[in-house]
Amino acid sequence: MRFTSLILVVAALAATPSLAQVSNPDMSCADYLKLAAQAGPTPKTGDAATDKMAADMDTKMKAYCTANPKAKAMEAAEKAMMGG
Repeated sequence: MRFTSLILVVAALAATPSLAQVSNPDMSCADYLKLAAQAGPTPKTGDAATDKMAADMDTKMKAYCTANPKAKAMEAAEKAMMGG
């Protein structure tokens, strides 16, 4: 299960620019939110399904990290991928 979660997180990291910035497994949510703010809005890829998934992931990650700034950003990515 943990390996599957890791694979899904890696897929998510490639999906959105702000998620791609979560390269350090020890990065905090607070640091992620700073990077996401600097990155700006999620750029469009031209594929509606990918764009929707990327925007949804960003929204879920930002919501989780806002509520849990001391949590790990990778944990937020896992929660976002699992629908939590």
